Amino acid sequence: MKMKFIILFVFILQGIFVHGKSESQSGNRQTTIIVKPGSGTLQQAIRKAASLEGDVIIEMKGGEYRTDKTIEIQPGKWSSLLIKAREGEKVSVSGDKVIPLSRIRQVKDQAILSRLQESVRGKVVEVDCKGLVETLANIRPSGFGRKSLPAWSELMIDNEPLHLSRWPNDSMALIGRVDVSGGPEDKKLGRLPVFHYQEERPAHWKNTDNMWIGGYFGYGYADDMIPVKSVNPQDSSISVGIFTTYQFFTGADFRRWFALNLPEEIDRTGEYVIDPDAKKFYFLPGDQKITKVRLTVLDEPVIVVENCKNVTIEGITIENSRGIGVYMDNTENVLLQGCTIRNVGNVGVCIGKGTDSPKEDNTLQKHAMEAGGELCGRMVGDMMGKIYENSILDRQAGRNNGVKDCYIYNTGAGGVSLGGGNRVTLTRSDNYVENCKISRYNRIEKSYRPGVWIDGVGNRVTKCDISDAPSMAILFHGNEHTIEYCDITQVCQEVDDQGAIYYGRDPSERGNVIRYNYFHELSPRHRVTATYHDDGACGSEVYGNIYFKAGSLPVLIGGGMDHKYYNNIFIDSPTAIHLDNRLQNWASNMVNKGDIYDKRLQAVNYTQPPYSVKYPELVNYWQEDPAFPKRNRIYGNLFYNITNLLHGNSQWGEFWNNWTTNEDPGFVDPADPLKGFRKDAPVFKRIAGFKEIPYAEIGSTLK
Repeated sequence: MKMKFIILFVFILQGIFVHGKSESQSGNRQTTIIVKPGSGTLQQAIRKAASLEGDVIIEMKGGEYRTDKTIEIQPGKWSSLLIKAREGEKVSVSGDKVIPLSRIRQVKDQAILSRLQESVRGKVVEVDCKGLVETLANIRPSGFGRKSLPAWSELMIDNEPLHLSRWPNDSMALIGRVDVSGGPEDKKLGRLPVFHYQEERPAHWKNTDNMWIGGYFGYGYADDMIPVKSVNPQDSSISVGIFTTYQFFTGADFRRWFALNLPEEIDRTGEYVIDPDAKKFYFLPGDQKITKVRLTVLDEPVIVVENCKNVTIEGITIENSRGIGVYMDNTENVLLQGCTIRNVGNVGVCIGKGTDSPKEDNTLQKHAMEAGGELCGRMVGDMMGKIYENSILDRQAGRNNGVKDCYIYNTGAGGVSLGGGNRVTLTRSDNYVENCKISRYNRIEKSYRPGVWIDGVGNRVTKCDISDAPSMAILFHGNEHTIEYCDITQVCQEVDDQGAIYYGRDPSERGNVIRYNYFHELSPRHRVTATYHDDGACGSEVYGNIYFKAGSLPVLIGGGMDHKYYNNIFIDSPTAIHLDNRLQNWASNMVNKGDIYDKRLQAVNYTQPPYSVKYPELVNYWQEDPAFPKRNRIYGNLFYNITNLLHGNSQWGEFWNNWTTNEDPGFVDPADPLKGFRKDAPVFKRIAGFKEIPYAEIGSTLK
């Protein structure tokens, strides 16, 4: 019998207890470091772990680990590092500051009281932060085409974020007549936008100090939030303080605005106004007694993992920060498992670098999507614009990194930003998001801040529940990604012309698979799509999905080619599939030689291996009239209670072996498609080769 010699050593280092023994199950030396809550104890334990060989475990006792600087995990001697909560104990790592309950007081300032609605006067309270922090970060511009940055200072009341006071509460007001649009000519001349409102309510606003407006001022896919210069009740006009991304228009139902941060509009529980000059918040509390108040302070990522291998963070809550929850780059086999990421002001998790660039030019002379910037760690910045500008950008996201079994919610600017892989060589990254629940992820920034952003090559999103957002669920760029077994609902709730899953404008982005997803309860109010292949997107394979009340246009193929749609189920929609030939008309400039498609194809050497081998149809892209949609194959699908199967011209697609019917095709329960079909269902006879979908595998297993 082989003897194992156990060597124990114990010492105390500022609240850190270290226990070591000779072998772990893997055969490596194992050391356990036990930490308890306290300033800097986790970072100190990580530094100690870096000096140890073998498998190192940092076990965190229950409690709150508050930090005013990023907790850094850098390369160490370990074979593996596991940071976990002690079993059965709750651990929180946060970038906040405790606000004593004594700082919550009744409002006495007559100037504020006079602006409050009579129904809440005497109920609204203030939180005075003077003496607790040097400054309160003020509201900043946010929206489509702007950098993704840390949020302003926010209050968390009993683990829930407050929300800026707003009018109208649950809707937006139409933009009236536009006097100055803020278009290109106005920007050259420095003429800021002026528009008119049509409602009576703005006449009650006494001043516009730190007043902001948000909305969709020009295009329904592009939100913006900007400061107000003045409101003129005499002619019902609003003059804004900076230029918006595009310009102001009127005349469409989605062109709307709403007001923010006015004391006059505090009328719902949890609404607040921030006054950074006075270092105060004013908010309307609920009926329940407040037990905990936290102020978000940290504007850097709460936890950073860089240049490391074999690191796992397990079972802890990362919360209450102005910036990113967890950031990693140049990592391998790094796993975030069983964690909760909530109440952060930026994206919940970022895998891969972002970009930094000079201070934003509010005149926005250059199209915001082309602003770019240089690769920079620990931030998102204008990464979206950089990838638009450089379609082969490698964010240095490493490989085999994952986010698994996590809850991500109440984030400011998206759930997970997932990079990885090399688009020129088609080298896979195999980074992933698996079995997560992601919801309410657009508190601060809305458009193009999805539940999961994917770029690069060979990444996947599997078994995730993504819900409750004004904009997209998943946005991707690149090749060979897989999106599967996801339950996606109630996204794209505000926008026009967006999709729950969206990509486009690059014909070299091929090999992406969208399978076994459940799209349901998507708004049909505007142009909302479940799977959206925009502006000439090509070469996807989409099968085994369920589209149940999935927007006004469940599938939109915008001028592209080589898509395969088969074995999908469409239920209860006005139209199932939209096909168009936009590259022959309004978008024809995209296929001009030297323009965007040409540049993106040249960037990946599309006529040479590996592209010429992996995607042989791409080699003759220019010889086959790229403006004409072709080889879009739609076969073996069920269309049940669909008013129109196709919006567009059938010559842009190839249709066969589909079944369109208003009769029950054999559902076990027509109101719940995830229960599948009866064994004797007519669908199996009417569609040759139709296969059952793995319904039980769809969606997260988390409660």
